[in-house]
Amino acid sequence: MTTTVVLPPMPVATPPLEADPVRVAAYGQGLRTSSAIFDDLGSFVAGGARTSGLEGVAHDAYLRGLAPLGLRADTESLGLRDVATLVLDHSDELASLRSRRTDLVDWADHLAGAVAWLRTRAPKVTEPEAAAFAQECRTVAGRVADHAEAVRTWIADVARAEREMSRAFSRLLTPEQVRRRYAGLPDPADTALATRPGDGASASEVRAWWDGLTDVQRAALIAADPEIIGNLDGIPARARDAANRVTLDRDLATLPQIPDDDRTDAETDRLANALAADRARRRMANAIDPVTNEHYVPQLYLYDPDAFGGDGRVAIAVGDLDTADDVAITVPGFGTDGGSAYDQAAKAIDVQQAAAQEGGTSTATMFWIGYDAPDNLPLGEGGFDGLGVTREDLATSGGERLAATIDGLDAMRDHDVHLTVIGHSYGSTTTAHAMTDHHPEADDVVLVGSPGVGGGTTDAGALGVGADHVWVGRNSADPVATWGDDGWVDTYLLGGGGLGRDPAEDDFGAQRFEAESTTRGQGGFFGDHHKYFAHDTESLANIAHVVNGQYAEVTLAGHVHDPLFGPPHDPETDRTPTAPDTDGRP
Repeated sequence: MTTTVVLPPMPVATPPLEADPVRVAAYGQGLRTSSAIFDDLGSFVAGGARTSGLEGVAHDAYLRGLAPLGLRADTESLGLRDVATLVLDHSDELASLRSRRTDLVDWADHLAGAVAWLRTRAPKVTEPEAAAFAQECRTVAGRVADHAEAVRTWIADVARAEREMSRAFSRLLTPEQVRRRYAGLPDPADTALATRPGDGASASEVRAWWDGLTDVQRAALIAADPEIIGNLDGIPARARDAANRVTLDRDLATLPQIPDDDRTDAETDRLANALAADRARRRMANAIDPVTNEHYVPQLYLYDPDAFGGDGRVAIAVGDLDTADDVAITVPGFGTDGGSAYDQAAKAIDVQQAAAQEGGTSTATMFWIGYDAPDNLPLGEGGFDGLGVTREDLATSGGERLAATIDGLDAMRDHDVHLTVIGHSYGSTTTAHAMTDHHPEADDVVLVGSPGVGGGTTDAGALGVGADHVWVGRNSADPVATWGDDGWVDTYLLGGGGLGRDPAEDDFGAQRFEAESTTRGQGGFFGDHHKYFAHDTESLANIAHVVNGQYAEVTLAGHVHDPLFGPPHDPETDRTPTAPDTDGRP
């Protein structure tokens, strides 16, 4: 071979990236929470703290001493907020840099294989092949050079990000630097909040307002007014999550500092709900996607620990509510309040894992404790709302709240979503009321363990998604699912206190899917009522298929029939259940 051939060099190595974007984000979140605490102090100084109980000269002296504290609190809040925003942006950039590094390493591995193959082949190239081989070497060498340039650019971007972060901190190392930079500045949150649509505004109007704000104003509102932003339908889920994390982390930081004997009943309830929400989000963060083998990143979509007389409201999702193609909401029933968040988190995780295992590729699942469900025994401490399980009052008001949540999810997104609402037990009654009374934009409705769909609703078509998109799971051994009315006798209309039609009956017209359990009859009287979301069950597999829009994969069951005489007949009673794999683990 006389043609000159220059073999390409091996690709350069990409340096390691030591930074951890997750830990950096946690640090930024801590700074933002600290900013919120200082903001609260500034508001307190400007408001409630001015009532001293003193009079005359003493009161005047008190106010003079108070003023510098308020100014300093506001100044510190602004400074911490700006640094927190920079740190959180830095975390996002680090995540991007880490992803780019992975791509560079993969690219280098591919190039190294190509270079090694050329070097192995070189001694065997004949003269007729030499020109083509030389061209191939030049092509690979060009790609190696491109890779080297991309590595140099990546290294420069890492260095620039480090310098910018270092400069940001160096400007605010001392209280004097913070005072010079921020003292007396107006808070961008105040002007932004002043333009917020009033009470009763639609979720679409809220979204339009949010889109019209600057990045600085949005960041300011998340830190200064997190309880408003975190629970406002129409705000994107990522912003709501950021705001609710501020409120939750502030509660976890401040409420435990109050001695037990000094803590009011309201503060005690709030702390209990904060701890429950924290346990739930940690449970979700520890869960693993069976397909990617990565941990989920929870989104705290709703956090209102004082709601419903201290029962609390909370909703947390796994998956990205802003971008997922398929979104599911689980609506729980009797016995649910803010303290139940840990248990409800398990149901959302199970649905999310099952959807992935059954072929879902872009899914988010949220548990929604957003209404005042009947949650205590009739004679238990806290009142008699446990009696509400025999009436529709709480389901009716809960349906209104659920419909508003669905509208908010629709308004906050930039593209359409396939939305499935999954009501369990009394939550199925609540879900039915949301759909029949308010007609939100959902695609599929799943009712499992239903005690009835509400008085006056006699057919699946009334739920507004089409009868073929109303899905019912009824375990034949579930006693709660027998409470609904079957046949021509409606105990609700006769004043019997029922919860309306049984959605699994043939006359209702919904699609009933198989929901038996291989442990049918085990676990006590209500045991089968709590198996609908258990892994490796017919029910969860079919729920996952509906969530994924895989309607042909749903295994249908026969409806409940009401004979002229005798009790209703359930054809599922004698069928042997199966155990499909829904979590990907042995």
